[in-house]
Amino acid sequence: MRLFLSLIMALPLLTSSFAFARGYTDDEVVLTLENEPRAEAIKDSNSRARIEAILDSKHIRAISYNGDWYPGEVVFLESQSLGVGVIAFVEIKTILGRQDGSYEIVAELLRQSRAHLIQVGDRLLHIDLSSDNPKYKGSTDLMVRHRSPLVSAKYKPLINEGISVGETAQTLWEGEYLVTWYGQIDYGFRDWLTVETIVPAYLVGAYNASAKFRVYSSDATVISMGPNFVRIPNEDRSTLNLNFYWDSISSESTLSHTFFTLALFSFEDARDATAIKSLGTSSFQTGYEFIMPNWDRVLLGPTYNFEKKAVGGYLTYMKIWDRFHAAVSLNSTNVSSMKLSPVDGYYFTADAYWRF
Repeated sequence: MRLFLSLIMALPLLTSSFAFARGYTDDEVVLTLENEPRAEAIKDSNSRARIEAILDSKHIRAISYNGDWYPGEVVFLESQSLGVGVIAFVEIKTILGRQDGSYEIVAELLRQSRAHLIQVGDRLLHIDLSSDNPKYKGSTDLMVRHRSPLVSAKYKPLINEGISVGETAQTLWEGEYLVTWYGQIDYGFRDWLTVETIVPAYLVGAYNASAKFRVYSSDATVISMGPNFVRIPNEDRSTLNLNFYWDSISSESTLSHTFFTLALFSFEDARDATAIKSLGTSSFQTGYEFIMPNWDRVLLGPTYNFEKKAVGGYLTYMKIWDRFHAAVSLNSTNVSSMKLSPVDGYYFTADAYWRF
């Protein structure tokens, strides 16, 4: 227990961010996979372009013997080092044909992994991200942050960390759905607005609804806020919480998540429901998301409940497929208690949801 508490409280002191100066930019990348007319035709292409020169801090020149490249296309840059995989996104600016039948390509760097430098001999290529691809290693720099129906959920930022942990500051893309095993449905009404409800709760009179508005977004930080309303069954009262979310990138493999919920209206037994955040109690939570090389996630962090005046925490492993997420979690509402109890002690949860 003491080891668990020490670990979750010490983590904020251990993370740091760093970047290589050469070729790295903070600009966000809009992957044009769903908008370009030739995207479906080329996504499985085996075409390669070898980098022959680095022109300046943002531009490279490559040579290809394949002609399926076009200006404005966003492609991937793969390291020549064995086992490294994709390390950057670049946008093709110009293509010139040569007399020997090859093509000279000039491309501009959009985003690069902070752990690897671009070298002469690295390759440009098309990659299909609609399913698992071993060349595409887990990294905060290579997450796909903009809407594209051809991208697997594996490569997107997390929206839901599980019923016991809560949500991140990210919102669903417009027209996107998230459905949990217990009947929660999220819908991306706009890229900046996600609405949510738990459908089975209506059967017992627990009418509920919530919304999350993304109020600020940059390459490294996302801030959101929104209300959460729940009607308490068999009581003539409801709860209303105001939620605040803040996500930021800490390093190439680590994101931090901060969540604060303020109870505006509550109910008498709300203290007994502290395992479910935003249900009539005020709490503060911070933690970290570690991205594994295969894009699975490890989530870890402390929580503090103001009503119970208790420190809790969570440790979660999340396995992610193309559309399906599954997670197991060790949670605590009070790390000083040795009870197996979701009210005042430790408990386990299992989560599953689909994002499509």
